[in-house]
Amino acid sequence: MADSSAANKVTVSIYGEEYPITGAGDRAYISKIADYVDAKMREAAKDSRVVARDKVAILAAMSIASELHGEKQTRRSSGGQIDARIDNLLARLDKALGSLP
Repeated sequence: MADSSAANKVTVSIYGEEYPITGAGDRAYISKIADYVDAKMREAAKDSRVVARDKVAILAAMSIASELHGEKQTRRSSGGQIDARIDNLLARLDKALGSLP
């Protein structure tokens, strides 16, 4: 039996270090995520002038977590708006169906 995880193993470069990554996503997805993390670390280092790799990683993690939190908040508020529109449409439908003979 073939090892399915071997097909999803890729070596990525993040902030000048090579990391062998094995994951459930395909290789292109793993590389794309690694590129994103690398960009966030480079951005954090440039914006803060922090040199220590671990501190740069923490700053990048905070930035990524902030983005994720913002997206979750946006989805929650959008979900509430969608629920309100659905309720409005259902009320209008009930009213229209109630007026039928």
